[in-house]
Amino acid sequence: MEGYLGRKHDLEGPNKKASNRSWNNLYCVLRNSELTFYKDAKNLALGVPYHGEEPLALRHAICEIAANYKKKKHVFKLRLSNGSEWLFHGKDEEEMLSWLQGVSTAINESQSIRTKAQSLPLPSITGPDTSLGKKEKEKRFSFFPKKK
Repeated sequence: MEGYLGRKHDLEGPNKKASNRSWNNLYCVLRNSELTFYKDAKNLALGVPYHGEEPLALRHAICEIAANYKKKKHVFKLRLSNGSEWLFHGKDEEEMLSWLQGVSTAINESQSIRTKAQSLPLPSITGPDTSLGKKEKEKRFSFFPKKK
C-alpha cells in the first residue's frame, strides 16, 4: 500500500513531545510490517527515504482514529512500542479508513508471524558433509580457479 498522507510526529516517547511537530505531506509506503516515508514517488524509485529516516516498525504498535484531534479532519494515530506517537491525515474519510485498515492488518500480521516463528522447531545441526571429494569442495567454494 502506498500514497500521500500528511504526517506529524506528536510524541518522541511516553509523555515527551516531539521537537518538530509540524505536518509534512509525504509519500508513505506500507510493506512487510514497516511504514517508510519518502518526499515523493520519485524518491521511492530512487530508494531515498525522507531525511534518511528508518522505517517505522509496526510490531506491537496501536493504530486508531484520532477522535480527540480537532485541528484537522480524517486523522488517525499510530503509537509505536517505544511510546512514540505519529498522526496521519488522509484527503478524505475513505482514504483515512483505507490506511487505518492497511496499517492495522500489517500490525496483526507482524504479531502472528512472530508467534508462528516462535513455535517452529529449531533446525537440526549436522556435522560436515564428508561425502564430497576434495576437488568437488574446491569447485563449490572457490570464486577463483586454483592456480597450477
